[in-house]
Amino acid sequence: MLSILTLAAIPLAAVPALSESREWTVIPDNPITRVTGAAICPYENPGMGVHNCLSLECVPGEPLLIAASIAGFDEPGDIGLAVDVDGRQIWDLRLTAAGDGRYVKGLSGPAWRAGIEALQAGTSGALTFFTDTYLWHDHLSLKGSREAIDHALASCWQAEIAPARDPDRAARDEVTAYCIDTHSRAAVMNDGFTRQEDFDGDGQMDWVVNYGTANCGPIGSAWCGWAGCEVAVHLARGGGFVQAFRGIAEGFRTVEGGMVFRRHASECAPESEGPCAVFYRFTREGLTRAGEVEWPPL
Repeated sequence: MLSILTLAAIPLAAVPALSESREWTVIPDNPITRVTGAAICPYENPGMGVHNCLSLECVPGEPLLIAASIAGFDEPGDIGLAVDVDGRQIWDLRLTAAGDGRYVKGLSGPAWRAGIEALQAGTSGALTFFTDTYLWHDHLSLKGSREAIDHALASCWQAEIAPARDPDRAARDEVTAYCIDTHSRAAVMNDGFTRQEDFDGDGQMDWVVNYGTANCGPIGSAWCGWAGCEVAVHLARGGGFVQAFRGIAEGFRTVEGGMVFRRHASECAPESEGPCAVFYRFTREGLTRAGEVEWPPL
């Protein structure tokens, strides 16, 4: 099989495509792979067994992925992918090997929506696949992209991070999107990830999110460090919720009139030699820092 890369005269030389770019098409639900979405193959030469294809895809209901299927890169551990739309780079990504000849990255978080919308609304595009040694660059047709990508978006899960409406759902979506987008791993949220309690005694149930109980598959928690773990408190206000606190803390306790968080020394007075207890007072807007106190007993 003659690969695209063997046509390069020297390393890092761009190799032009030998056929016209195609339009985006819908990947129908496949009963074998179970994958659906939208795809395009800017370079395809079936007679030579060579192709470069790009897709936005998923198993229906699971997180949205961007995937590349490439012949000619000698199966590296990962590849780079840059995408331009109307002369502006929208993505510079690193895709990891999926083990089936494809390279993937999650695009399920809200940070990717502007790029997805650009692919649907743009008039012209370009894409570049690259490794540490080689580069392949070509025109990326956007014909048919709106309809095909709409099919992918309707089929695939994307995060809806709206803590003002539903802090529990928003936190779970945030962690799920982070794990698939950053590590290509499923999120694991252990017991105690979220909990409801009326912290301020106003008769409405509030939420606390302990991000330290979450991890990305076998990867340890991204929300913990030597200074503690990330904690968020959402207080019920006006028919919705306000994020009253979010930060790194070794722990917290509810006391009369507010909450006390054990914070890292960087959050304490200059004379503090280690972590300190900081009191936050309940207010109409949420929580307001009121100063350092003694760590309250249980």
